[in-house]
Amino acid sequence: MNSKQCPTCGSTNLYQESATIYRCGDCFDKLPTGGMVDFPPTKVYGTSKQNSQTNSFGNWKNLITGIMVAWLVLGSSAFTYYQKLKTGLNLTQEEESVSIPMDLNDESKEITPEGEFQYNTAIPDGIGNDYIVGKFTNRSGHSLLMPKFTVELLNAENQNLGTGFGYGEKNVVADGESVSFQVLIEKAPSDYKFNIQVTATTITNETNRPELSLKQLDFKKNQYKEIVLFGKIQNKSNFTVNFTRIICLLINKQEKTIDYNTISLEKEDFLPKESQNFEIIFPRAKEVPNSYYCETDAIVKENTNL
Repeated sequence: MNSKQCPTCGSTNLYQESATIYRCGDCFDKLPTGGMVDFPPTKVYGTSKQNSQTNSFGNWKNLITGIMVAWLVLGSSAFTYYQKLKTGLNLTQEEESVSIPMDLNDESKEITPEGEFQYNTAIPDGIGNDYIVGKFTNRSGHSLLMPKFTVELLNAENQNLGTGFGYGEKNVVADGESVSFQVLIEKAPSDYKFNIQVTATTITNETNRPELSLKQLDFKKNQYKEIVLFGKIQNKSNFTVNFTRIICLLINKQEKTIDYNTISLEKEDFLPKESQNFEIIFPRAKEVPNSYYCETDAIVKENTNL
């Protein structure tokens, strides 16, 4: 190696740091003075031409990196601002969409409708609860929306032991129409009697309701000796309905409910004039009942052409 070159990096950019110490201007390593023949020039701050090119590339690289970071920061800020602006617009639209105009001419009111109860019975579920089951016929002169049934439990001295409530199995009950109900009594007392009251909201402008018909009803026993009610249901309406349900109570000679059950049709769209077969299993009943009460309910499909 040339004595005027740094033994570490080979640079010729050498300088005398003190009277006895020489140093490389690129890597700043001390040089062995014993091998130095010609004194290097005095210290010059900077690098060799080759190293200058390297540093120039590094400077460009740092500049490009800085520009990219700046663009990322600006882009992130712009995106955040856009998201906040969009969220604000969405919130405004949602608030506008949930506003409900009030109908000042609405004459609906909550009443205690007149009517008759039948088949009222407490049926245990096998885990310590009872279901108060029965049927109510609306004689109020109004159509009722979602009648609510409240059951008051009493002991032999007519002292209140608690209350429970439930809703009718049909959303709308016209005047003269009947509806079944079930009220859950959790951890029912061992001995009690009960009173039932009903309240509901009247409907002034009743919307279209599906006309459903049950026919060819009969009983049989399945392989597990359970009572099965089977038959057909027909949609007599001129429009398609969804969420079609069939509710039945089995009645004994004492006019008490001995079992009840509800099923929903598997097919979602029940088409106009269409008929479907159905079966309802009653696991509590041990024998074919003396009579039964069945009802149906469904919801008119939206956007159905009438």
